[in-house]
Amino acid sequence: MNILHVLDHSLPYFSGYSFRSDYIIRAQRRLGWRPVVVTSPKHEDFKDECETVDGIDYHRLRWPEYSARLPGVPLLKQVACVAALTKKIRRLAVDLKPDVIHAHSPALNGLAALRVARAIGLPWIYELRYYEEDAAVDRGKTRHNSPRYRLARRLEQSALENAARVTTISQALRADLISRGVESDRIFEIPNGVDTDYFRPREPDVELIVRHDLAGKTIIGFIGSFYFYEGLENLVEAMIRLLAQRRDVKLLLVGEGEVEDKLRQRTPEDLRDHFVFAGKAPHDQTPRYYSVMDILVYPRVSSRLTELTTPLKPLEAMAMEKVVVGSDVGGIRELLNDGETGFLVEPGNPHALVKCLSALIGNETVRRAVGKNAREFVARERDWEKIVARYLNVYQSATDLG
Repeated sequence: MNILHVLDHSLPYFSGYSFRSDYIIRAQRRLGWRPVVVTSPKHEDFKDECETVDGIDYHRLRWPEYSARLPGVPLLKQVACVAALTKKIRRLAVDLKPDVIHAHSPALNGLAALRVARAIGLPWIYELRYYEEDAAVDRGKTRHNSPRYRLARRLEQSALENAARVTTISQALRADLISRGVESDRIFEIPNGVDTDYFRPREPDVELIVRHDLAGKTIIGFIGSFYFYEGLENLVEAMIRLLAQRRDVKLLLVGEGEVEDKLRQRTPEDLRDHFVFAGKAPHDQTPRYYSVMDILVYPRVSSRLTELTTPLKPLEAMAMEKVVVGSDVGGIRELLNDGETGFLVEPGNPHALVKCLSALIGNETVRRAVGKNAREFVARERDWEKIVARYLNVYQSATDLG
Protein backbone atom coordinates (compact mmCIF):
# COMPACT_ATOMS: atom_id res chain seq x y z
CA MET A 1 0.00 0.00 0.00
CA ASN A 2 1.57 3.29 -1.18
CA ILE A 3 0.11 6.36 0.56
CA LEU A 4 0.75 10.01 -0.27
CA HIS A 5 0.04 12.05 2.87
CA VAL A 6 -0.76 15.75 2.50
CA LEU A 7 -0.04 17.66 5.72
CA ASP A 8 -0.30 21.26 6.83
CA HIS A 9 3.01 20.97 8.71
CA SER A 10 5.09 18.34 10.46
CA LEU A 11 7.90 17.90 12.92
CA PRO A 12 10.16 19.60 13.91
CA TYR A 13 7.20 21.97 14.54
CA PHE A 14 5.81 21.01 17.94
CA SER A 15 2.03 20.58 17.96
CA GLY A 16 -0.51 17.86 18.58
CA TYR A 17 -1.03 17.87 14.80
CA SER A 18 2.66 17.12 14.16
CA PHE A 19 2.84 14.37 16.75
CA ARG A 20 -0.29 12.61 15.47
CA SER A 21 1.07 12.75 11.94
CA ASP A 22 4.41 11.36 13.04
CA TYR A 23 2.80 8.50 14.95
CA ILE A 24 0.57 7.57 12.00
CA ILE A 25 3.33 7.61 9.42
CA ARG A 26 5.85 5.71 11.54
CA ALA A 27 3.27 3.07 12.45
CA GLN A 28 2.28 2.66 8.80
CA ARG A 29 5.91 2.08 7.88
CA ARG A 30 6.24 -0.55 10.62
CA LEU A 31 3.17 -2.27 9.17
CA GLY A 32 5.01 -2.61 5.86
CA TRP A 33 3.19 0.17 4.02
CA ARG A 34 5.03 2.88 2.08
CA PRO A 35 4.01 6.36 3.24
CA VAL A 36 5.37 9.51 1.59
CA VAL A 37 4.63 13.04 2.82
CA VAL A 38 4.15 16.46 1.24
CA THR A 39 3.71 19.50 3.49
CA SER A 40 1.94 22.72 2.58
CA PRO A 41 3.73 26.07 2.17
CA LYS A 42 2.81 26.82 5.77
CA HIS A 43 5.64 24.51 6.85
CA GLU A 44 8.18 27.22 6.13
CA ASP A 45 11.35 26.36 8.04
CA PHE A 46 13.28 23.76 6.05
CA LYS A 47 16.55 23.40 4.14
CA ASP A 48 15.91 20.81 1.44
CA GLU A 49 12.88 20.29 -0.76
CA CYS A 50 13.02 16.58 0.09
CA GLU A 51 14.02 15.58 3.60
CA THR A 52 14.30 11.93 4.61
CA VAL A 53 13.41 11.19 8.23
CA ASP A 54 13.80 7.59 9.43
CA GLY A 55 13.47 6.34 5.89
CA ILE A 56 10.36 8.39 5.08
CA ASP A 57 10.51 11.15 2.45
CA TYR A 58 9.05 14.54 3.35
CA HIS A 59 8.58 16.77 0.31
CA ARG A 60 8.58 20.46 1.25
CA LEU A 61 6.86 23.23 -0.64
CA ARG A 62 7.79 26.90 -0.70
CA TRP A 63 5.31 29.72 -1.16
CA PRO A 64 5.25 30.85 -4.80
CA GLU A 65 7.20 34.06 -5.30
CA TYR A 66 4.11 36.01 -6.30
CA SER A 67 2.44 35.27 -2.96
CA ALA A 68 4.70 37.83 -1.26
CA ARG A 69 3.07 40.55 -3.36
CA LEU A 70 -0.47 39.59 -2.43
CA PRO A 71 -2.35 42.02 -0.19
CA GLY A 72 -3.28 40.87 3.29
CA VAL A 73 -6.52 39.22 2.20
CA PRO A 74 -6.85 35.64 3.53
CA LEU A 75 -8.72 34.41 0.45
CA LEU A 76 -5.88 35.33 -1.93
CA LYS A 77 -3.31 33.59 0.25
CA GLN A 78 -5.52 30.51 0.38
CA VAL A 79 -5.84 30.46 -3.41
CA ALA A 80 -2.06 30.63 -3.73
CA CYS A 81 -1.66 27.79 -1.22
CA VAL A 82 -4.09 25.48 -3.00
CA ALA A 83 -2.58 26.24 -6.42
CA ALA A 84 0.99 25.53 -5.31
CA LEU A 85 0.00 22.43 -3.37
CA THR A 86 -2.03 21.05 -6.27
CA LYS A 87 0.95 21.35 -8.59
CA LYS A 88 3.25 19.61 -6.11
CA ILE A 89 0.81 16.78 -5.32
CA ARG A 90 0.21 16.11 -9.00
CA ARG A 91 3.91 15.85 -9.78
CA LEU A 92 4.47 13.48 -6.85
CA ALA A 93 1.41 11.40 -7.74
CA VAL A 94 2.63 10.94 -11.32
CA ASP A 95 6.16 10.06 -10.20
CA LEU A 96 5.37 7.89 -7.18
CA LYS A 97 2.08 6.32 -8.28
CA PRO A 98 0.45 6.07 -4.85
CA ASP A 99 -2.57 3.84 -4.30
CA VAL A 100 -4.36 6.62 -2.40
CA ILE A 101 -3.95 10.27 -1.45
CA HIS A 102 -4.53 10.88 2.25
CA ALA A 103 -5.13 14.60 2.87
CA HIS A 104 -5.24 15.83 6.46
CA SER A 105 -7.05 18.99 7.56
CA PRO A 106 -7.22 21.93 7.16
CA ALA A 107 -9.48 22.07 4.13
CA LEU A 108 -6.94 23.63 1.76
CA ASN A 109 -5.02 20.35 1.75
CA GLY A 110 -8.20 18.48 0.91
CA LEU A 111 -9.14 20.83 -1.92
CA ALA A 112 -5.70 20.46 -3.50
CA ALA A 113 -5.92 16.66 -3.19
CA LEU A 114 -9.40 16.76 -4.73
CA ARG A 115 -8.12 18.58 -7.82
CA VAL A 116 -5.34 16.05 -8.37
CA ALA A 117 -7.55 13.05 -7.69
CA ARG A 118 -10.08 14.22 -10.27
CA ALA A 119 -7.42 15.04 -12.85
CA ILE A 120 -5.58 11.72 -12.78
CA GLY A 121 -8.20 9.35 -11.41
CA LEU A 122 -6.77 8.57 -7.98
CA PRO A 123 -8.86 7.79 -4.88
CA TRP A 124 -8.42 10.18 -1.98
CA ILE A 125 -9.57 10.41 1.60
CA TYR A 126 -9.85 13.43 3.88
CA GLU A 127 -8.96 13.36 7.56
CA LEU A 128 -10.75 15.98 9.64
CA ARG A 129 -8.86 16.57 12.89
CA TYR A 130 -10.42 19.90 13.84
CA TYR A 131 -12.41 22.74 12.35
CA GLU A 132 -9.97 25.46 11.39
CA GLU A 133 -12.60 28.16 11.89
CA ASP A 134 -13.20 27.10 15.50
CA ALA A 135 -9.48 26.99 16.24
CA ALA A 136 -9.16 30.54 14.89
CA VAL A 137 -11.97 31.71 17.19
CA ASP A 138 -10.35 30.13 20.25
CA ARG A 139 -7.02 31.78 19.44
CA GLY A 140 -8.63 35.20 18.98
CA LYS A 141 -7.99 35.42 15.24
CA THR A 142 -11.62 35.72 14.17
CA ARG A 143 -15.16 35.73 15.55
CA HIS A 144 -17.84 33.11 15.33
CA ASN A 145 -19.91 33.53 12.15
CA SER A 146 -17.64 36.29 10.80
CA PRO A 147 -16.95 36.35 7.02
CA ARG A 148 -13.63 34.57 7.61
CA TYR A 149 -15.36 31.96 9.77
CA ARG A 150 -18.07 31.31 7.16
CA LEU A 151 -15.51 31.07 4.34
CA ALA A 152 -13.48 28.47 6.24
CA ARG A 153 -16.65 26.50 6.94
CA ARG A 154 -17.64 26.50 3.26
CA LEU A 155 -14.19 25.31 2.20
CA GLU A 156 -14.33 22.54 4.80
CA GLN A 157 -17.75 21.44 3.57
CA SER A 158 -16.47 21.22 0.01
CA ALA A 159 -13.64 18.92 1.05
CA LEU A 160 -15.95 16.76 3.14
CA GLU A 161 -18.57 16.38 0.41
CA ASN A 162 -16.08 15.36 -2.28
CA ALA A 163 -13.80 12.94 -0.42
CA ALA A 164 -14.30 9.24 -1.13
CA ARG A 165 -13.98 8.58 2.59
CA VAL A 166 -13.68 10.82 5.65
CA THR A 167 -11.78 9.95 8.81
CA THR A 168 -11.98 11.86 12.06
CA ILE A 169 -10.49 11.70 15.54
CA SER A 170 -13.46 11.67 17.94
CA GLN A 171 -17.02 10.50 18.40
CA ALA A 172 -18.12 14.11 18.83
CA LEU A 173 -16.64 15.18 15.49
CA ARG A 174 -18.23 12.19 13.78
CA ALA A 175 -21.64 13.16 15.16
CA ASP A 176 -21.10 16.76 14.08
CA LEU A 177 -20.19 15.66 10.55
CA ILE A 178 -23.39 13.66 10.31
CA SER A 179 -25.33 16.74 11.41
CA ARG A 180 -23.66 18.62 8.54
CA GLY A 181 -24.99 16.10 6.03
CA VAL A 182 -21.98 13.81 5.58
CA GLU A 183 -23.21 10.25 5.11
CA SER A 184 -22.43 8.13 8.17
CA ASP A 185 -21.16 5.20 6.09
CA ARG A 186 -18.43 7.44 4.63
CA ILE A 187 -17.08 8.43 8.06
CA PHE A 188 -14.50 6.38 9.95
CA GLU A 189 -13.36 7.27 13.46
CA ILE A 190 -9.63 6.83 13.97
CA PRO A 191 -8.91 8.40 17.35
CA ASN A 192 -5.71 9.73 18.86
CA GLY A 193 -3.41 7.13 20.33
CA VAL A 194 -0.09 6.69 22.05
CA ASP A 195 3.07 4.63 21.66
CA THR A 196 2.75 2.52 24.80
CA ASP A 197 6.27 1.11 24.41
CA TYR A 198 7.83 4.58 24.37
CA PHE A 199 5.57 6.08 27.05
CA ARG A 200 5.70 3.63 29.90
CA PRO A 201 6.20 3.85 33.68
CA ARG A 202 9.70 4.82 34.76
CA GLU A 203 11.54 6.00 37.85
CA PRO A 204 11.51 9.77 38.52
CA ASP A 205 14.34 11.54 36.72
CA VAL A 206 16.88 12.57 39.36
CA GLU A 207 18.50 15.28 37.25
CA LEU A 208 15.18 17.08 36.73
CA ILE A 209 14.33 16.78 40.42
CA VAL A 210 17.58 18.50 41.31
CA ARG A 211 17.40 21.09 38.52
CA HIS A 212 13.91 22.28 39.46
CA ASP A 213 14.12 21.64 43.22
CA LEU A 214 11.24 19.17 43.23
CA ALA A 215 12.30 16.87 46.07
CA GLY A 216 9.76 16.37 48.82
CA LYS A 217 6.94 18.03 46.85
CA THR A 218 3.83 16.72 45.12
CA ILE A 219 4.27 17.83 41.52
CA ILE A 220 1.27 18.98 39.53
CA GLY A 221 2.13 19.19 35.85
CA PHE A 222 1.13 20.18 32.36
CA ILE A 223 2.96 19.43 29.11
CA GLY A 224 1.75 21.02 25.89
CA SER A 225 1.12 24.30 24.09
CA PHE A 226 0.19 27.36 26.11
CA TYR A 227 -2.91 28.33 24.13
CA PHE A 228 -5.90 30.15 25.59
CA TYR A 229 -8.25 27.22 25.12
CA GLU A 230 -6.00 24.99 27.27
CA GLY A 231 -7.32 26.88 30.33
CA LEU A 232 -3.92 27.28 32.00
CA GLU A 233 -4.99 30.53 33.66
CA ASN A 234 -7.53 28.48 35.64
CA LEU A 235 -4.78 26.05 36.59
CA VAL A 236 -2.56 28.86 37.87
CA GLU A 237 -5.48 30.32 39.83
CA ALA A 238 -6.21 26.91 41.34
CA MET A 239 -2.56 26.54 42.28
CA ILE A 240 -2.57 29.90 44.08
CA ARG A 241 -5.62 28.82 46.09
CA LEU A 242 -4.04 25.46 46.83
CA LEU A 243 -0.88 27.12 48.12
CA ALA A 244 -2.99 29.05 50.61
CA GLN A 245 -3.79 25.66 52.17
CA ARG A 246 -0.42 23.90 51.88
CA ARG A 247 3.13 24.54 50.64
CA ASP A 248 4.25 21.01 49.79
CA VAL A 249 3.21 21.30 46.12
CA LYS A 250 4.76 22.69 42.95
CA LEU A 251 3.33 23.38 39.49
CA LEU A 252 5.60 22.30 36.63
CA LEU A 253 4.62 23.74 33.25
CA VAL A 254 6.44 22.36 30.20
CA GLY A 255 5.88 24.10 26.89
CA GLU A 256 5.40 27.56 25.45
CA GLY A 257 2.76 29.62 23.70
CA GLU A 258 0.72 32.77 23.45
CA VAL A 259 -0.49 32.98 27.08
CA GLU A 260 2.87 32.34 28.75
CA ASP A 261 3.47 35.99 29.66
CA LYS A 262 0.01 36.23 31.25
CA LEU A 263 0.67 33.10 33.26
CA ARG A 264 3.98 34.42 34.55
CA GLN A 265 2.44 37.76 35.45
CA ARG A 266 -0.37 36.02 37.35
CA THR A 267 1.96 34.15 39.71
CA PRO A 268 2.43 36.10 43.00
CA GLU A 269 6.02 37.09 43.69
CA ASP A 270 6.07 35.45 47.13
CA LEU A 271 4.95 32.13 45.57
CA ARG A 272 7.25 32.10 42.52
CA ASP A 273 9.30 29.20 43.89
CA HIS A 274 6.21 26.99 43.57
CA PHE A 275 5.78 27.69 39.83
CA VAL A 276 8.28 26.20 37.38
CA PHE A 277 8.22 27.31 33.74
CA ALA A 278 10.51 24.74 32.18
CA GLY A 279 10.17 25.87 28.56
CA LYS A 280 9.60 23.65 25.55
CA ALA A 281 11.09 20.17 25.87
CA PRO A 282 12.17 18.06 22.88
CA HIS A 283 9.78 15.19 22.28
CA ASP A 284 12.38 12.61 23.27
CA GLN A 285 12.69 14.34 26.65
CA THR A 286 8.99 14.43 27.57
CA PRO A 287 8.99 11.00 29.30
CA ARG A 288 11.59 12.42 31.71
CA TYR A 289 9.24 15.26 32.62
CA TYR A 290 6.24 12.98 32.99
CA SER A 291 8.30 10.81 35.33
CA VAL A 292 8.65 13.58 37.95
CA MET A 293 4.98 14.62 37.85
CA ASP A 294 2.44 13.14 40.24
CA ILE A 295 -0.77 14.62 38.79
CA LEU A 296 -1.28 15.84 35.22
CA VAL A 297 -3.91 18.52 34.67
CA TYR A 298 -5.62 19.43 31.37
CA PRO A 299 -7.97 22.30 32.36
CA ARG A 300 -9.41 23.12 28.93
CA VAL A 301 -12.09 25.78 28.60
CA SER A 302 -15.41 24.80 27.04
CA SER A 303 -15.72 25.81 23.38
CA ARG A 304 -16.70 24.21 20.09
CA LEU A 305 -13.06 23.26 19.54
CA THR A 306 -12.57 21.55 22.90
CA GLU A 307 -15.98 19.91 22.94
CA LEU A 308 -15.36 18.28 19.55
CA THR A 309 -11.64 17.43 19.51
CA THR A 310 -9.62 15.12 21.73
CA PRO A 311 -6.13 16.12 22.91
CA LEU A 312 -3.22 13.73 22.52
CA LYS A 313 -1.10 14.62 25.57
CA PRO A 314 -3.38 13.08 28.24
CA LEU A 315 -2.89 9.70 26.56
CA GLU A 316 0.87 10.01 26.98
CA ALA A 317 0.45 10.73 30.70
CA MET A 318 -1.97 7.83 31.07
CA ALA A 319 0.49 5.49 29.37
CA MET A 320 3.07 6.57 31.97
CA GLU A 321 0.61 5.47 34.72
CA LYS A 322 0.01 9.05 35.81
CA VAL A 323 -3.31 10.20 37.23
CA VAL A 324 -4.97 12.73 34.93
CA VAL A 325 -7.40 15.49 35.89
CA GLY A 326 -9.22 17.10 32.98
CA SER A 327 -12.03 19.50 32.29
CA ASP A 328 -15.42 17.91 31.73
CA VAL A 329 -15.53 18.85 28.05
CA GLY A 330 -16.39 16.50 25.20
CA GLY A 331 -12.88 15.95 23.90
CA ILE A 332 -11.48 14.94 27.28
CA ARG A 333 -14.63 13.11 28.37
CA GLU A 334 -13.99 10.60 25.58
CA LEU A 335 -10.61 9.76 27.16
CA LEU A 336 -11.42 9.57 30.87
CA ASN A 337 -13.86 7.42 32.81
CA ASP A 338 -14.37 9.68 35.84
CA GLY A 339 -13.02 8.08 39.00
CA GLU A 340 -11.66 5.03 37.19
CA THR A 341 -9.09 6.12 34.58
CA GLY A 342 -8.92 9.78 35.58
CA PHE A 343 -10.97 12.60 37.03
CA LEU A 344 -13.23 15.21 35.42
CA VAL A 345 -13.90 18.67 36.87
CA GLU A 346 -16.14 21.51 35.80
CA PRO A 347 -14.35 23.68 33.20
CA GLY A 348 -13.46 27.20 34.29
CA ASN A 349 -14.03 26.41 37.97
CA PRO A 350 -10.78 26.78 39.99
CA HIS A 351 -12.59 25.83 43.21
CA ALA A 352 -13.63 22.44 41.76
CA LEU A 353 -10.08 21.89 40.52
CA VAL A 354 -8.59 22.71 43.94
CA LYS A 355 -11.00 20.30 45.63
CA CYS A 356 -10.02 17.46 43.27
CA LEU A 357 -6.29 18.16 43.54
CA SER A 358 -6.42 18.36 47.34
CA ALA A 359 -8.06 14.94 47.55
CA LEU A 360 -5.47 13.40 45.21
CA ILE A 361 -2.46 14.98 46.91
CA GLY A 362 -3.49 13.35 50.15
CA ASN A 363 -4.14 9.90 48.68
CA GLU A 364 -1.23 8.26 46.90
CA THR A 365 -3.07 4.92 46.90
CA VAL A 366 -5.83 6.34 44.71
CA ARG A 367 -3.28 8.00 42.42
CA ARG A 368 -1.46 4.72 41.86
CA ALA A 369 -4.66 2.71 41.30
CA VAL A 370 -6.13 5.18 38.81
CA GLY A 371 -2.78 5.49 37.05
CA LYS A 372 -2.63 1.73 36.55
CA ASN A 373 -6.20 1.69 35.24
CA ALA A 374 -5.30 4.48 32.82
CA ARG A 375 -2.29 2.56 31.51
CA GLU A 376 -4.38 -0.57 30.99
CA PHE A 377 -7.01 1.45 29.09
CA VAL A 378 -4.58 3.03 26.63
CA ALA A 379 -2.68 -0.24 26.10
CA ARG A 380 -5.95 -1.98 25.30
CA GLU A 381 -7.73 0.67 23.23
CA ARG A 382 -5.40 3.53 22.29
CA ASP A 383 -2.11 1.95 21.21
CA TRP A 384 -1.04 3.41 17.85
CA GLU A 385 -0.22 0.06 16.30
CA LYS A 386 -3.80 -1.08 16.74
CA ILE A 387 -5.34 2.24 15.75
CA VAL A 388 -3.33 2.79 12.57
CA ALA A 389 -4.27 -0.68 11.27
CA ARG A 390 -7.82 0.67 10.88
CA TYR A 391 -6.68 2.79 7.94
CA LEU A 392 -6.34 -0.31 5.76
CA ASN A 393 -10.12 -0.74 5.62
CA VAL A 394 -10.55 2.97 4.80
CA TYR A 395 -7.95 2.90 2.03
CA GLN A 396 -9.30 -0.30 0.51
CA SER A 397 -12.91 0.95 0.49
CA ALA A 398 -11.81 4.22 -1.14
CA THR A 399 -9.79 2.31 -3.73
CA ASP A 400 -12.72 -0.02 -4.47
CA LEU A 401 -14.82 3.03 -5.33
CA GLY A 402 -12.32 3.90 -8.01
